[in-house]
Amino acid sequence: MISLKRIRESSNQGEDADSSRPSKQGRWKEQTSASQLVHRQPPTQKLRPSEVVIPYDPAYAKSDTRLTQQVRLLDVGGSICRNLFRDAHHALYELGPCASDLVWRRAIKETGEIAEQDDDPMVQAAHDIRDLVKNWVFSMPNANLSSRGYNVTPKFSKLIQVLKACEAYGDDFRGIIFVQRGAVATVMADMLRTITDLGFLRPVALTNDLPVIDIHHQACLSLSFETGKYNLLVLTKSLEDLDLPPSLVVVRYDAFESQLSYAYACARTRRPFGHLVHMVENGNDTHRRTLSQFSEGAFNDRWIDIVIQNGGVSIPPIPLTESRYPFRTDGEDDLRAERYIEDPTAGGRLYERDAIGTLYRLAASMQKASSPGKPLLVTTEGVGSQTLREWTCTVTLPHGLPLDSVTGPTRLTPGHARRSAAYEACVQLFEHGAFDHRLFPAPQRLDPTTDDPATLAPDKASGNRCYPRKRTQFWTNSIRLSGHHLFPFVVYIEGRDAEYAPILLLTRQPLPQIPPFHLFFPGMSETIRNFRGTPLVVEKQRLEALRLFTVRIYRAISNKPLDCPTEKMAYMFAPLKLPEQANSQSIDSGHLLDYIPWDLVELAGKEWMVKFDVDELRSSSEGVHDIVVQDRLVEFTRRYYAAHLRRDLTPLSKPDDSPREAEYANLVEYCKARRKGFEGLLDYTQPLIEVSKAAIVGNHLNPSLGPVTEPVKVAVKYLIPELSAKFTIPASTFRTALLLPSITRRIEDFLIVHELNATFNHSIHEDLLLAAISAPSAGFEVDYERLELFGDAFLKYLASVYVFVTNPAQHEGALHTARQRIISNKVLMQSADRMGLPQYVQSKPFSHKLWNPPYFTVDSLPPSSNAEPAGSGDETSIAVEIPQTQQSASHNGPDVPSNELLSEIADPQVRKKKKSRDDHMTQWLGDKTIADVAEAILGAAYLSGGRDNALQVARSLQVPIPLIQQWYDFRRKALAPPSTVTMPLRQGTKEAVEAIIGHEFRHPHLLAQALTHASIEGYDATCYERLEFLGDAILDFMVVRHIFGRNDNLSPGAMTMLKGAMVSNSTLAAVCVSCGLHKHLHFDSYTLATSFESYAQQLILKQQQQETDAATEDTGPGQYWLNVEPPKALSDIVESVIGALYVSDGFTSTGTEAFFNKVLKPFYDRHITLKTLSHHPTKVLFELLQSHGCQQFELVKERCDSTQEARCDCVIHQVTLASAVGGTAQAAGRAVCMLALDALQGDPTFLSRTCDCRGSWQSHKGSRALVEKMEIAEEESVPISTMYL
Repeated sequence: MISLKRIRESSNQGEDADSSRPSKQGRWKEQTSASQLVHRQPPTQKLRPSEVVIPYDPAYAKSDTRLTQQVRLLDVGGSICRNLFRDAHHALYELGPCASDLVWRRAIKETGEIAEQDDDPMVQAAHDIRDLVKNWVFSMPNANLSSRGYNVTPKFSKLIQVLKACEAYGDDFRGIIFVQRGAVATVMADMLRTITDLGFLRPVALTNDLPVIDIHHQACLSLSFETGKYNLLVLTKSLEDLDLPPSLVVVRYDAFESQLSYAYACARTRRPFGHLVHMVENGNDTHRRTLSQFSEGAFNDRWIDIVIQNGGVSIPPIPLTESRYPFRTDGEDDLRAERYIEDPTAGGRLYERDAIGTLYRLAASMQKASSPGKPLLVTTEGVGSQTLREWTCTVTLPHGLPLDSVTGPTRLTPGHARRSAAYEACVQLFEHGAFDHRLFPAPQRLDPTTDDPATLAPDKASGNRCYPRKRTQFWTNSIRLSGHHLFPFVVYIEGRDAEYAPILLLTRQPLPQIPPFHLFFPGMSETIRNFRGTPLVVEKQRLEALRLFTVRIYRAISNKPLDCPTEKMAYMFAPLKLPEQANSQSIDSGHLLDYIPWDLVELAGKEWMVKFDVDELRSSSEGVHDIVVQDRLVEFTRRYYAAHLRRDLTPLSKPDDSPREAEYANLVEYCKARRKGFEGLLDYTQPLIEVSKAAIVGNHLNPSLGPVTEPVKVAVKYLIPELSAKFTIPASTFRTALLLPSITRRIEDFLIVHELNATFNHSIHEDLLLAAISAPSAGFEVDYERLELFGDAFLKYLASVYVFVTNPAQHEGALHTARQRIISNKVLMQSADRMGLPQYVQSKPFSHKLWNPPYFTVDSLPPSSNAEPAGSGDETSIAVEIPQTQQSASHNGPDVPSNELLSEIADPQVRKKKKSRDDHMTQWLGDKTIADVAEAILGAAYLSGGRDNALQVARSLQVPIPLIQQWYDFRRKALAPPSTVTMPLRQGTKEAVEAIIGHEFRHPHLLAQALTHASIEGYDATCYERLEFLGDAILDFMVVRHIFGRNDNLSPGAMTMLKGAMVSNSTLAAVCVSCGLHKHLHFDSYTLATSFESYAQQLILKQQQQETDAATEDTGPGQYWLNVEPPKALSDIVESVIGALYVSDGFTSTGTEAFFNKVLKPFYDRHITLKTLSHHPTKVLFELLQSHGCQQFELVKERCDSTQEARCDCVIHQVTLASAVGGTAQAAGRAVCMLALDALQGDPTFLSRTCDCRGSWQSHKGSRALVEKMEIAEEESVPISTMYL
């Protein structure tokens, strides 16, 4: 048997010095040479093999080989050899130029890949390529680095050395090499056969799933491997679960970021003396991070036992770290024949080969530690034919899912049975809406919005650029992927079931989880909730009834003759009649069809109205409950909610409370005068229906919008049943239906967010991500401004740490310049555009007038819809206008007909509609808006998952930090000046400073650097400037995080004001003196010493005076330091100490947070609030209102007649926010502003609910001028007056 020593001795010397860096305890270690490879004995010999890390140098950047270049000249455009070009490229990168050429030879001699085409140019080109390859002189692999004919990669050279060391095993040698791509596996096996020194090897490459699905192929392969016919298998990662005998050596040629892949590799080497070899590129942080996931603390050995038992044991509650980017063998072309389920929102596909790993992840995330559970996969042998055995597998799912178990189809191999059962379980969970969409492999990365942002010509006036607006692909994909099921999604308004009936939304694919959201009405808001049911199969007749009902709903709420065929309808609606006190838990979601009033659905689908039966109306005990009344017998007209049946009134009555009939003797006389063709009634004693006007469709997503304005007309109070009709949709359902445009728009917003979140590994809470991509101009409940402030602080923090670590010798000015190249708006905009972010930005308000359901078109009105019986018409001046457009394209609908395009020139109305449609599909965004959205996404990422999550999202946003993979890399890469070059600390300084900050320095020489001023001769290179640069960014971030935690809903303007006050030089100087840090600074400057002493004395006097004034005026402590100019070095001390703490703690925030919580936070909470920002509350209030964009506010002053006092009211949008009385107008004004600030701090959402000034016609300059005018008037105590905006 070969020992690990032989493997060590067979390797070359001299690896990259970067691999010698010490690693964290429990992580992998890489040595400076291959002869010193670390042998880490596993803690559990039964499960983990001996493991070896083989470092290799990166491959030199190479262009195509001469042969590939010649083929490209013959195949212009790559239409003939597209796949071969791809394979040759991968072989070149992984194996070297020799392998790249061998791809072409194998294609000609064995696979016949280069096939003839039908047309003559293609045929001739294929012949020429074939002749070129046949006549080419191929070279054999040469792994001698000193040779001129060296034609392999350093990585493959290392593999050869490892395999040479295995020769001593003799006939007992069995090995497996795992690679990612099938083309690489095939060529690798070919190359290994030709190497003379490896003559003992008998390699074979397996790249397809035939061994998994064919029992004969699998048996032959296993027998050949056991007997030694093949002693080296080169497998793709997709064959990791293949049932194979154990081997002595397993080589992970590619560093798969997959703990499950690692478990499979360990399971294949469970023999005694087995070795698992990891090949890792020197200096590659991604490979280093991947190895760290397999360390003892990060990986649990139970997963090895699970894959050994083929899932036949219970799954522990131990999450698996898996990359969401699938390791495909060569490309999606190879998977066309394989079954898959597709995420209709983001487009990720889950193939059968991925199902077992996905099921492991799902089970691990749901198992409870206290519950042992049952075996996940149980494979049993069935009764087959005499010559074939059959296998089935049963999946036992964890508790909390709608299914207990799933049995897969019968297969010919146990491995295929497990794959099929796991896939079937995923399919059924997906159809039940219980499959977490985060389990789907990530889709293809976003394409750039443009090839180059600079090529988008900005608007000359605004500087904005035009971008497409993202439309969700869910509806299109759901139609494409639709099957026999419909997926229920119940929408209801919380606590308002009596007025707003729940509605069932039936989609063709299951919607992802949609969080609750708010809709807004004048003066109030309502919460929209939802829940999902199990998949439904609806018979054809009822399906048509649902289609007609959906069409009726949309025709009624839009007053347009909309229509859509069944095959193009993305979703359908149905009314629900639920039991009283029902909720999502008490309703049987598997029988939602039983809650649908099918008689109502069928009636509404066939008829838009039914005439009243007067006799039945008289005798009815329910009266006109839940009824919508139409005033005319046509489909498109005004509608009213029936309030009461007035049996005390008849058509011959003249109601006093109905002004419409005030000039007439009774309702009959009114009808004679105003109704066209009225010839009298059949029943003059029938009761009247008291009504109220039904609302119309509006924008319920904007909290500041008022009610929809309608033409001023005399209100209708009473209607005669004989001249009216009952709308076939109940009033409670119709009220909810009027909200559907806003509801579906918000659902589509979350679908877009879900698609975007897939690029961030679903690591951001989707309500936060929606806020992050919503511009203030959209008018939504939340926008990106608060998150942008948070993200801006985090980005500054991240970029500062990055340039501090990667530029260890640069001074503060150079660090500022380097940081600006990362955080500038231009860089952020370009990075965001490269990953396709601008199309996701929501910058336009929801327009209910432009809203159209997917694939619905405006149809011509049938005669029955326009015709009106004689005598049923009302006055012509109030008839509802019906659009006569032949077709209206929805946002997901078909293209505009050519006849409409031809008519644009002649018809201005058509041009106007086209412009509206174009505006609906595009948006103009400024570079700063895109940068702000990127920063807001970073803020959302931090709030969702902390620092490390925000770092990964920054990398996804392509923020230019290429040298960092994870936060730990900062610690590993950082270089700090040694203690020998820093100024020594004075006796007792370390202990005194640690007592002040509440934390111990691990590296005291960093504290010495933080306290060394540049005036000390000989230590200017190690003064505090670099640490002050770092601490400034860390303090900014901690302050913003503190403001977020202290004021959950504070407006962005107020947050900016608070942050500016907290991190200003004057505030930090006051903190420095108050806690005593200034006493420990090392400096050599008489001027600085004098300024320190003078400032401290003045500060003490100001503080005493402020405390006296506060006690006299009964106010809280304020900012006593504002009018004292501080030396800048005092604020620098605070920031440099923060920076030193951060570096000393290994780039973690333990010490900085301790300092903040002990010193800074109490100071801020005591002295800096909205009420204490300055001595002039009027200025603070006005600046706060202006920062929010509010332009309609006033201070109304008046003299109190009964006393000699003055009264002042703060009025915002005609709402009195606060009132105060004072001895003078100035005192009353100051008092009311203090109260207003206190009210805004207590109710942070007041401005967002009340103010809708953003985007109004007044300019910022004009608003600023008015604010200044009001400030002057306030300070000069203008006599009693009223100031209007």
